Amino acid sequence: MKCFYHGSDLDGHCSGAIVKKAFPEAELIGINYGNDFPWDKIQKNEIVFMVDFSLQPFENMERLNKIARLSWVDHHKSAIDEAGARGFFASGGQTLEVGRAACELCLESLFPGIKNETVRLLGRYDVWDLQPGTLELQNGLRMYDTLPTNTDLWQSLLCQDESLLMESLHVGKILLRKKQMDDKIYAKSCSFETEIDGLKVIAVNRGITNSQLFESVYDPEKHDGMLAFVWRKKQWTVSVYSDKKNIDVSLICKTRGGGGHKGAAGFQCKELPFTLK
Repeated sequence: MKCFYHGSDLDGHCSGAIVKKAFPEAELIGINYGNDFPWDKIQKNEIVFMVDFSLQPFENMERLNKIARLSWVDHHKSAIDEAGARGFFASGGQTLEVGRAACELCLESLFPGIKNETVRLLGRYDVWDLQPGTLELQNGLRMYDTLPTNTDLWQSLLCQDESLLMESLHVGKILLRKKQMDDKIYAKSCSFETEIDGLKVIAVNRGITNSQLFESVYDPEKHDGMLAFVWRKKQWTVSVYSDKKNIDVSLICKTRGGGGHKGAAGFQCKELPFTLK
Protein backbone atom coordinates (compact mmCIF):
# COMPACT_ATOMS: atom_id res chain seq x y z
CA MET A 1 0.00 0.00 0.00
CA LYS A 2 1.24 3.47 -0.92
CA CYS A 3 0.07 6.97 -0.07
CA PHE A 4 1.08 9.85 -2.31
CA TYR A 5 0.59 13.19 -0.58
CA HIS A 6 1.13 16.78 -1.71
CA GLY A 7 4.58 17.46 -0.31
CA SER A 8 4.68 21.26 -0.41
CA ASP A 9 2.14 22.29 2.23
CA LEU A 10 0.74 21.37 5.62
CA ASP A 11 -2.59 20.24 4.19
CA GLY A 12 -0.78 17.56 2.23
CA HIS A 13 1.42 16.61 5.18
CA CYS A 14 -1.55 16.34 7.51
CA SER A 15 -3.51 14.32 4.95
CA GLY A 16 -0.65 11.86 4.61
CA ALA A 17 -0.35 11.60 8.40
CA ILE A 18 -4.07 10.78 8.71
CA VAL A 19 -3.75 8.00 6.12
CA LYS A 20 -0.70 6.67 8.01
CA LYS A 21 -2.67 6.71 11.26
CA ALA A 22 -5.45 4.69 9.63
CA PHE A 23 -3.08 2.36 7.76
CA PRO A 24 0.30 2.08 9.57
CA GLU A 25 1.62 -0.21 6.84
CA ALA A 26 1.21 2.47 4.15
CA GLU A 27 4.38 3.73 2.45
CA LEU A 28 4.31 7.54 2.41
CA ILE A 29 5.61 9.29 -0.72
CA GLY A 30 5.64 13.06 -1.09
CA ILE A 31 4.92 14.41 -4.56
CA ASN A 32 4.86 17.89 -6.10
CA TYR A 33 3.79 19.29 -9.46
CA GLY A 34 6.55 18.82 -11.98
CA ASN A 35 7.91 15.66 -10.33
CA ASP A 36 8.20 12.43 -12.30
CA PHE A 37 5.77 9.77 -11.10
CA PRO A 38 7.35 6.41 -10.11
CA TRP A 39 5.28 4.17 -12.35
CA ASP A 40 7.75 1.30 -11.95
CA LYS A 41 6.98 1.12 -8.22
CA ILE A 42 3.22 0.62 -8.64
CA GLN A 43 2.09 -2.99 -8.45
CA LYS A 44 -0.97 -4.34 -10.22
CA ASN A 45 -4.09 -3.97 -8.03
CA GLU A 46 -2.04 -2.37 -5.23
CA ILE A 47 -3.96 -0.03 -2.92
CA VAL A 48 -2.81 3.53 -3.65
CA PHE A 49 -4.00 6.68 -1.88
CA MET A 50 -3.63 10.04 -3.64
CA VAL A 51 -4.35 12.85 -1.18
CA ASP A 52 -4.40 16.63 -1.78
CA PHE A 53 -2.98 16.00 -5.24
CA SER A 54 -3.73 14.77 -8.74
CA LEU A 55 -1.39 13.77 -11.54
CA GLN A 56 -1.04 16.08 -14.54
CA PRO A 57 -2.10 15.72 -17.24
CA PHE A 58 -5.26 14.02 -15.97
CA GLU A 59 -4.73 11.10 -18.33
CA ASN A 60 -2.15 9.93 -15.79
CA MET A 61 -4.84 9.66 -13.12
CA GLU A 62 -6.81 7.44 -15.47
CA ARG A 63 -3.70 5.37 -16.16
CA LEU A 64 -3.01 4.92 -12.44
CA ASN A 65 -6.64 3.99 -11.82
CA LYS A 66 -6.34 1.14 -14.34
CA ILE A 67 -3.24 -0.26 -12.66
CA ALA A 68 -4.00 0.18 -8.95
CA ARG A 69 -6.97 0.34 -6.60
CA LEU A 70 -6.88 4.12 -6.37
CA SER A 71 -8.40 6.04 -3.46
CA TRP A 72 -8.41 9.76 -4.21
CA VAL A 73 -9.02 12.62 -1.78
CA ASP A 74 -8.82 16.13 -3.24
CA HIS A 75 -10.36 19.60 -3.16
CA HIS A 76 -8.74 21.38 -6.12
CA LYS A 77 -11.39 22.77 -8.41
CA SER A 78 -9.60 22.21 -11.71
CA ALA A 79 -8.94 18.51 -11.02
CA ILE A 80 -12.46 17.86 -9.74
CA ASP A 81 -13.99 19.61 -12.75
CA GLU A 82 -11.92 17.54 -15.15
CA ALA A 83 -12.78 14.32 -13.34
CA GLY A 84 -16.45 15.16 -13.69
CA ALA A 85 -16.12 16.04 -17.36
CA ARG A 86 -14.38 12.71 -18.04
CA GLY A 87 -16.77 10.63 -15.94
CA PHE A 88 -13.82 9.53 -13.85
CA PHE A 89 -14.28 7.53 -10.66
CA ALA A 90 -11.41 6.13 -8.59
CA SER A 91 -11.61 2.34 -8.37
CA GLY A 92 -10.91 2.36 -4.63
CA GLY A 93 -13.28 5.23 -3.92
CA GLN A 94 -12.93 9.00 -3.84
CA THR A 95 -13.75 11.95 -1.61
CA LEU A 96 -13.82 15.19 -3.60
CA GLU A 97 -15.17 18.52 -2.43
CA VAL A 98 -14.33 22.13 -3.22
CA GLY A 99 -14.34 24.39 -0.17
CA ARG A 100 -12.96 21.88 2.32
CA ALA A 101 -9.30 20.97 2.63
CA ALA A 102 -7.93 17.50 1.93
CA CYS A 103 -6.97 16.94 5.58
CA GLU A 104 -10.55 17.66 6.66
CA LEU A 105 -11.87 15.25 4.03
CA CYS A 106 -9.33 12.56 5.01
CA LEU A 107 -10.25 12.77 8.69
CA GLU A 108 -13.96 12.62 7.96
CA SER A 109 -13.70 9.67 5.57
CA LEU A 110 -11.16 7.58 7.54
CA PHE A 111 -12.24 8.49 11.10
CA PRO A 112 -15.95 9.32 10.91
CA GLY A 113 -17.24 11.43 13.77
CA ILE A 114 -13.79 12.41 15.06
CA LYS A 115 -13.12 16.15 15.45
CA ASN A 116 -9.62 17.64 15.71
CA GLU A 117 -8.69 21.30 16.14
CA THR A 118 -5.32 21.00 14.37
CA VAL A 119 -7.00 19.50 11.31
CA ARG A 120 -9.71 22.16 11.38
CA LEU A 121 -7.24 25.07 11.51
CA LEU A 122 -4.93 23.60 8.87
CA GLY A 123 -7.93 22.96 6.67
CA ARG A 124 -9.41 26.42 7.04
CA TYR A 125 -6.07 27.97 6.07
CA ASP A 126 -5.75 25.84 2.96
CA VAL A 127 -9.11 27.02 1.61
CA TRP A 128 -8.23 30.57 2.68
CA ASP A 129 -10.93 30.78 5.33
CA LEU A 130 -8.70 32.75 7.71
CA GLN A 131 -10.31 32.08 11.06
CA PRO A 132 -8.51 33.00 14.30
CA GLY A 133 -5.43 30.80 14.70
CA THR A 134 -5.03 29.73 11.09
CA LEU A 135 -2.06 31.96 10.26
CA GLU A 136 -0.50 31.46 13.68
CA LEU A 137 -0.59 27.66 13.39
CA GLN A 138 0.91 27.71 9.89
CA ASN A 139 3.89 29.69 11.17
CA GLY A 140 4.22 27.82 14.44
CA LEU A 141 4.28 24.36 12.90
CA ARG A 142 7.01 25.38 10.48
CA MET A 143 9.41 25.13 13.42
CA TYR A 144 9.05 21.36 13.14
CA ASP A 145 9.63 18.60 10.60
CA THR A 146 5.98 18.25 9.56
CA LEU A 147 6.45 15.45 7.03
CA PRO A 148 3.88 12.73 7.72
CA THR A 149 6.76 10.30 8.30
CA ASN A 150 7.36 12.20 11.58
CA THR A 151 4.81 9.99 13.33
CA ASP A 152 5.66 11.26 16.83
CA LEU A 153 4.73 14.83 15.86
CA TRP A 154 1.50 13.87 14.17
CA GLN A 155 0.55 11.44 16.91
CA SER A 156 0.64 14.42 19.28
CA LEU A 157 -1.28 16.70 16.90
CA LEU A 158 -3.94 14.15 15.96
CA CYS A 159 -4.68 12.93 19.48
CA GLN A 160 -6.88 14.73 22.00
CA ASP A 161 -3.90 16.26 23.86
CA GLU A 162 -3.69 19.84 22.52
CA SER A 163 -0.48 20.89 24.31
CA LEU A 164 1.63 20.92 21.12
CA LEU A 165 -1.14 22.75 19.27
CA MET A 166 -1.28 25.47 21.94
CA GLU A 167 2.50 25.84 21.97
CA SER A 168 2.57 26.15 18.17
CA LEU A 169 -0.16 28.82 18.24
CA HIS A 170 1.74 30.84 20.85
CA VAL A 171 5.09 30.76 19.03
CA GLY A 172 3.39 31.15 15.66
CA LYS A 173 1.88 34.46 16.72
CA ILE A 174 5.39 35.86 17.24
CA LEU A 175 6.80 34.35 14.06
CA LEU A 176 3.87 35.71 12.05
CA ARG A 177 4.75 39.29 12.96
CA LYS A 178 8.31 38.83 11.70
CA LYS A 179 7.15 37.13 8.51
CA GLN A 180 4.75 39.96 7.74
CA MET A 181 7.56 42.51 8.10
CA ASP A 182 9.95 40.43 5.96
CA ASP A 183 7.28 40.04 3.26
CA LYS A 184 6.63 43.78 3.24
CA ILE A 185 10.32 44.61 2.75
CA TYR A 186 10.79 41.98 0.05
CA ALA A 187 7.65 42.83 -1.91
CA LYS A 188 8.28 46.57 -1.91
CA SER A 189 11.86 45.99 -3.10
CA CYS A 190 11.26 43.31 -5.74
CA SER A 191 7.70 43.53 -7.10
CA PHE A 192 6.72 44.74 -10.58
CA GLU A 193 3.56 44.97 -12.67
CA THR A 194 2.96 42.76 -15.68
CA GLU A 195 0.14 40.88 -17.48
CA ILE A 196 -0.79 37.26 -18.05
CA ASP A 197 -3.68 36.36 -20.37
CA GLY A 198 -4.98 39.90 -20.14
CA LEU A 199 -4.92 40.01 -16.34
CA LYS A 200 -3.00 42.85 -14.72
CA VAL A 201 -0.95 41.36 -11.91
CA ILE A 202 1.64 42.43 -9.38
CA ALA A 203 4.52 39.94 -9.63
CA VAL A 204 7.45 38.87 -7.46
CA ASN A 205 10.32 36.50 -8.24
CA ARG A 206 10.05 34.23 -5.19
CA GLY A 207 9.19 30.61 -4.48
CA ILE A 208 7.55 28.71 -1.60
CA THR A 209 5.24 31.59 -0.76
CA ASN A 210 1.57 32.60 -0.94
CA SER A 211 -0.63 35.62 -1.52
CA GLN A 212 0.24 37.12 1.89
CA LEU A 213 3.57 38.16 0.35
CA PHE A 214 1.73 40.81 -1.68
CA GLU A 215 -0.24 42.55 1.08
CA SER A 216 1.89 45.72 0.98
CA VAL A 217 1.90 46.09 -2.83
CA TYR A 218 -1.38 44.62 -4.10
CA ASP A 219 -3.97 47.23 -5.08
CA PRO A 220 -7.37 45.77 -6.04
CA GLU A 221 -8.15 48.99 -7.90
CA LYS A 222 -5.15 48.50 -10.19
CA HIS A 223 -4.50 44.76 -10.16
CA ASP A 224 -6.56 41.70 -11.12
CA GLY A 225 -4.32 39.42 -9.13
CA MET A 226 -0.87 38.46 -7.90
CA LEU A 227 1.84 36.24 -9.36
CA ALA A 228 4.91 34.57 -7.85
CA PHE A 229 7.49 32.68 -9.91
CA VAL A 230 10.73 30.83 -9.29
CA TRP A 231 13.19 28.65 -11.26
CA ARG A 232 13.09 25.19 -9.71
CA LYS A 233 14.25 21.82 -10.99
CA LYS A 234 14.98 22.89 -14.57
CA GLN A 235 11.72 24.78 -15.08
CA TRP A 236 9.71 27.74 -13.88
CA THR A 237 7.07 27.24 -11.21
CA VAL A 238 4.40 29.96 -11.41
CA SER A 239 1.67 30.63 -8.83
CA VAL A 240 -1.26 32.94 -9.56
CA TYR A 241 -3.68 34.41 -7.00
CA SER A 242 -6.81 36.56 -7.20
CA ASP A 243 -9.53 37.69 -4.81
CA LYS A 244 -11.85 38.87 -7.59
CA LYS A 245 -15.17 37.04 -7.80
CA ASN A 246 -15.21 37.15 -11.61
CA ILE A 247 -11.71 35.67 -12.05
CA ASP A 248 -10.85 31.97 -11.89
CA VAL A 249 -7.06 31.61 -11.97
CA SER A 250 -7.32 27.80 -12.10
CA LEU A 251 -8.55 28.14 -15.70
CA ILE A 252 -5.50 30.24 -16.63
CA CYS A 253 -3.20 27.62 -15.11
CA LYS A 254 -5.09 24.67 -16.57
CA THR A 255 -4.43 25.88 -20.13
CA ARG A 256 -0.72 25.50 -19.30
CA GLY A 257 -0.98 22.01 -17.84
CA GLY A 258 -1.50 23.14 -14.24
CA GLY A 259 -4.50 23.86 -12.08
CA GLY A 260 -5.65 24.46 -8.52
CA HIS A 261 -8.30 26.59 -6.86
CA LYS A 262 -10.38 29.47 -8.19
CA GLY A 263 -8.34 31.98 -6.19
CA ALA A 264 -4.96 30.23 -6.10
CA ALA A 265 -3.44 27.98 -8.74
CA GLY A 266 -0.17 27.23 -10.47
CA PHE A 267 1.69 25.67 -13.40
CA GLN A 268 5.19 24.82 -14.61
CA CYS A 269 6.80 26.03 -17.83
CA LYS A 270 10.12 26.32 -19.64
CA GLU A 271 9.53 29.94 -20.71
CA LEU A 272 7.63 32.54 -18.74
CA PRO A 273 4.34 33.60 -20.42
CA PHE A 274 4.61 37.20 -19.23
CA THR A 275 7.00 40.10 -19.59
CA LEU A 276 9.62 40.86 -16.97
CA LYS A 277 9.32 44.60 -16.50
